[in-house]
Amino acid sequence: MVLYTSDECRRTRVADMIYDRLSTSLANNSWVPKALEDNTQLVIQGRLCTPGSSDHLAVIELGTIDSGDLVSLLLTEQHNASATTTPRLSSHETWENEQDAEPALIPTPPESSSGQNTQATAQSTSKRRKVVGGLRPVYSVPKLPTGSASATIKSVGTSLAPTHAMIPRQLRSDARKLPQRAVAKRTSKMLCPATTLISSIWKTIYGPIPVGPLATLSEYDNPGLSTPDIDHIDRQQFSRINAICLKASTLSKSARALEIVVQAYWMDCYNARIRVISDENPRWTPTEARMACLGEACGALGWTQKELRNRMMIWRGYKDVRDAGGWASLVFSGSGIYRTCKYRIGFADGLMQRLARLRPAIEVAADTVHPAWRQLLAPIGQDTQPKYTGHPHDWVVNADRAVLPLSSTYWQWDPEFAFEHVKECIIDDCWPSGDPRRVYTGDIYICSECGYEQSDDPLKSKCLCFPSLFAATGPVSAPVQVERCPLGKNNGLFARCAFERGTAVGEFVGLVTKGIEGLDVMMSGSGDHQYQIYQRRVGNYTRFINHSCAPNAQFTKFIWRGIERIIVVSKGIESGMEITVDYSPSYWNNLDKVCLCGEACCRYNRPGRHLG
Repeated sequence: MVLYTSDECRRTRVADMIYDRLSTSLANNSWVPKALEDNTQLVIQGRLCTPGSSDHLAVIELGTIDSGDLVSLLLTEQHNASATTTPRLSSHETWENEQDAEPALIPTPPESSSGQNTQATAQSTSKRRKVVGGLRPVYSVPKLPTGSASATIKSVGTSLAPTHAMIPRQLRSDARKLPQRAVAKRTSKMLCPATTLISSIWKTIYGPIPVGPLATLSEYDNPGLSTPDIDHIDRQQFSRINAICLKASTLSKSARALEIVVQAYWMDCYNARIRVISDENPRWTPTEARMACLGEACGALGWTQKELRNRMMIWRGYKDVRDAGGWASLVFSGSGIYRTCKYRIGFADGLMQRLARLRPAIEVAADTVHPAWRQLLAPIGQDTQPKYTGHPHDWVVNADRAVLPLSSTYWQWDPEFAFEHVKECIIDDCWPSGDPRRVYTGDIYICSECGYEQSDDPLKSKCLCFPSLFAATGPVSAPVQVERCPLGKNNGLFARCAFERGTAVGEFVGLVTKGIEGLDVMMSGSGDHQYQIYQRRVGNYTRFINHSCAPNAQFTKFIWRGIERIIVVSKGIESGMEITVDYSPSYWNNLDKVCLCGEACCRYNRPGRHLG
C-alpha cells in the first residue's frame, strides 16, 4: 500500500480510511480480502513517497487487526445502521468539509476493488454535508462485542487515530438547558471604566514624577558632558543622563497637563462667545450663532470646521471632568484622559458623580503632595495659590465633601491636641544607652529574610523585602488619606491606590518609650529589651489605622540594618478601602470598650466581656 499527500483530503487519519474502506467493501460484498476469511491477523503497512516518483522510503508498520473480531464488528454495525433512521456519515463527506485542515496521508484504493465500488465511492465523494440549524455532531458509543476491532488494533509507536475514530458520528438536537451552572459571583470589585480614570488620577498624584510649572533643560547644559563616550561612560555622566531623562518626563507631563487645561478653558470661552453673539443679533437662531462663533475660531486657528468639531468633542469631555472633579482631577488625569473623553468611557456609569464626591480628597492630595501644580493655571487667569497647605495628613476628608483640620476632629477629647508627623521613630530620654530596638551592630548588615545585603544607599542595597520603605527612591508620600469614619470610629486611614498582598503599607512610627499604662501603645521587644511605641503626639499615618476583627492588614516585625521595625503589611487592599488591623486580644482584654468594626465575626462587640 502506497501513501500519497493530497490537497483534496486533509486531516484524514490512516486508521479512519482503512476502517471505512473495509466497512464499504463488506457492505457491498464487492471486496473481501482473503485475510478476513481466515482466522488470521491483518498487518497494515505503509510507504512514504512523493507523487510521480518511484523511490520509496522504508516500510512503516501501522498496526495489526484481528480479522475475526473485525468481521463480527462490521456485521454488527451494518445491522445497526440498517435499523436506524440516522445515517452514518462517510469519511468522504467529512473530507469535503475539512478543506482548510492540514494535509494528511491517504491510502490509495486497492486494485482489486470492483468498478461498481469505485463509482459509488466517487459519487459519495462529490456529496457535501448539508448544514442543519439547531443540530450538532456528537459521538455515540455503540455497544461493541467483546474483543472489538477498536480493542484489537495495536498501534506501533503513537496511536493511529483517536479513541472515537471507529465510533459513528450522529446529528442530534441539542436538548441541553443552558446555562448548566450558575455564573460564579466575584467577591472583589472589578476595575470598571469609571474607576480607571480615577485610579489614574491617584497614581499620578502619588507617582514619582512631580507636576508643576514648566521649566527648561538649560540647567543641565554642560559642554564637558554633552557628548559622552557611550563605550566608556562613567557614573557622573550616567547620573546626568538620568537627571535629564527625569526632567524631560516632568516637562512632558506638565506640558500635556497645561494643554488639557487650556483646551477645557477654551470650551468655556466658546460657550460665552456664542451667548454674546446671540445678544448682539437677537434675530439669529442658536445654530446661526454657533456657526458664526465656529467661523471665528477656524479663522484664528487655521483649521477646518470638521477638524475643529472633532477636537471640540474631546475638549467638551475635558470640561465635563473639570466641572465635576475640579482642575486637579483634570491636571492629574494622565494620558488616559484623551481616550476616556473621546469615546465617553464611563460617562454614563456614574463617573461624574464619583468625581464630584472625590473632589475634596483629590484637591487635598494635589495641594499637599504637589504644592506648585496650580502654577499651570496661570495662563488662563485662575488662582495659583494652594487651597490646602501643610502635611498631606493634616487634613481629614469628610463624607459631606467637607475638609476638616486634623486637630479639630480631636477637640472634644483634647482641646489642645497637636500631632507631629515624622518619618523615623524618636527615642525617648528614658533610654540613655541608645535605641532599644537594636538587635545587633556591624559593618555589613544581611537581611534575615532574603539573605541579601542591606544599605541605605539604593545603589548598594540588595535587599528588596520592602522597597517602598527602605532604600527607596519612589514617591514622597504614601497613597493614603485620613477620612471620617461612620459608626462613631472618628478618623480612619483609607487607601487611594491598591496595595498588593505582601506589600508594605507603612512603618509604625512614634515615640519609643516605656512604662506607659492605660493608654494605646504598641508593645514590642523581647526579654530585657521590652519597649513601647507611643503615637499620641508624634508619629505617622499608621496612627489612624483602626481595629477590625476581619482586617486587611497586619503588623509584622522586620529587622533593617540591625534595628527591629514594626511594618504594616497588606493582606490585599483595594483602592478606596479602609486599612484595618487586628489589635490582638491583649489590647481588648480588661478594656471597657466596645468594638465598632461592624464585621459579622466581631469578637469584642459586647460590653463587659473580660472585665474584672
